[in-house]
Amino acid sequence: MKVSPNVYLIDTRGLGFEQIVACYLVKGRKTAVVDTGYASSGDVVYEALKTLGVEKIDYIIPTHVHLDHSGGAWKLAERFPDAIVLAHEKAVKHLVDPARLVASVLEVYGPDILNVFGEVKPISADRVYKVSDGETLSLEDVELTFIYTPGHAPHQLSVYVSDGVLITADAVPAKYPGKPFIIPSTPPPSFELEQYIASLRKIGGIGASAFLTPHFGQTPSGVEWTEHLIRETEKFVGEAFKAFERGGGVGTIYKALQLKVQAQFGQPLPVYAESLLKISAMGLHEYFRRKRP
Repeated sequence: MKVSPNVYLIDTRGLGFEQIVACYLVKGRKTAVVDTGYASSGDVVYEALKTLGVEKIDYIIPTHVHLDHSGGAWKLAERFPDAIVLAHEKAVKHLVDPARLVASVLEVYGPDILNVFGEVKPISADRVYKVSDGETLSLEDVELTFIYTPGHAPHQLSVYVSDGVLITADAVPAKYPGKPFIIPSTPPPSFELEQYIASLRKIGGIGASAFLTPHFGQTPSGVEWTEHLIRETEKFVGEAFKAFERGGGVGTIYKALQLKVQAQFGQPLPVYAESLLKISAMGLHEYFRRKRP
């Protein structure tokens, strides 16, 4: 689906669901894919690219190394052997040698999760290059600008496209189409609230005509919208902190967040929203423990 003059949304159908994990194709005279979805979505993404008439990918850009964003990078790199992979410098090592990343994923999700997410393989080091905050990439008739947006993860970049849209990565909360709630994604092990809010304000002030989000699709942008997202994030984290202060662990925090979001929705939450809440509860519990005096 075309979402701006040069950008197409691809629904990766992550974990078998529609409209929960997006990646984006930027088509100039050269082409770039920003995010790749899980490895288990690799065939879906490849077929979508074929449908869009893509015969060559010049750049593969995982915004960060969480597997719903980077898991399929190695598969896409195999399909397009001339493509260069670009990522934040803190992400490069995990793309070249994903052993620590995989170990962390198994610790959080359990030993069988790669059966669902898909296998993770290394990408040859001579194909992976770092990019930094403010750096630009020319696709000849369209330009990408990389924006460092930590908080959700210390290795995260958002990508501004010169036709006016911003591919946000997880610098913004999840806002699924047709659902009234938002869920800030606050995963372990490195979530930092202060950085998350700073990154939201940073991208809110860029002047993008729209945000293109991974979870899911096009949303409003600008200062007013990001201040709304910040207020909702602060309420979300505040609810979790109250549960933590009462001596609650991850399960208690999760239940408090579940009740809050479910009250907004007015019915049981979809399984993918429940899963995100569980991971966010884990990340907030760890964050509170780190910040405790």
